[in-house]
Amino acid sequence: MSKLLFWIVIILGIVGYVVYKRRARTVPRLPRDKPLDTFETIRCAECGVFTAKNKAVMRDGHSFCSWEHAQKWHDRHSSSDHS
Repeated sequence: MSKLLFWIVIILGIVGYVVYKRRARTVPRLPRDKPLDTFETIRCAECGVFTAKNKAVMRDGHSFCSWEHAQKWHDRHSSSDHS
């Protein structure tokens, strides 16, 4: 009886291992040579909100979240330079 139980446990272990390997194979995996999409953020010099670097506006050596904020910052700081 103990030999029969031993073989049943061995067979169930093998079947479980095969099922596990098949399921693991069907899970899509990311290619190892391609990095995950990540993006850098910058802080707007006008409002302080973080925005993606590739969508940021650069003006006067500063980064902004929009052209409106770049213009606002420029107007405020260029008028104080000439006073």
